[in-house]
Amino acid sequence: MLPSRHFYMIRHGETEANAAKIMAGSLDSPLNDNGRRQAQETKAIIESLQHKPRVIVHSHLSRARDTAAILNEVLGVAMHEDAGLAELHAGDWEGQPYDVCRSLLTGWQDPPNGESFQDFCARLQRSKTHALNTHDAPVMIVSHGGVFRGLGKIYGLEVPGVFKNCQLYEFMPDETKRTFPWAVWNYRIENGQTVRERTDVFDSCIA
Repeated sequence: MLPSRHFYMIRHGETEANAAKIMAGSLDSPLNDNGRRQAQETKAIIESLQHKPRVIVHSHLSRARDTAAILNEVLGVAMHEDAGLAELHAGDWEGQPYDVCRSLLTGWQDPPNGESFQDFCARLQRSKTHALNTHDAPVMIVSHGGVFRGLGKIYGLEVPGVFKNCQLYEFMPDETKRTFPWAVWNYRIENGQTVRERTDVFDSCIA
């Protein structure tokens, strides 16, 4: 399992593929104007954090790298790229409309000629372990929606694809929890103020 350390994780801003409802996977779909605006707006949340990230680790895909660079404008910390944090390689479904690959988006069907979920979770576990063990906490991981689901899958949880573009999540170690050893919080801006809210998105998947 992963080191039980404090970290943040955020999905990249909206991309051209997201807006067109097309599966990007390992394709390098760039941020669109809305995605860049989302990242700019999220800087206010990052700036308000009591415990700010000390380092950023991001996927090699430009949508994650560019989101990380925008967020880092208020942190000025070291940034490290790790291809192991990239989205699932969706094989024949890459570049296809969401309707074609719905069983991947809402379930766990391995994509044809793509990366199996078993292999995906194995590389995520390696990369996340390296990030959390190598850098001072808290680390901020900037990656992809599937990476959130993969984190749950490592612990045997069937996490739904509910993670919005540029919504920040905080993972705090919680020794009272046996299956998924973090309490999870998310952040949003409401009436110009940062709101921190406990989420059960991982707990609700525990059988």
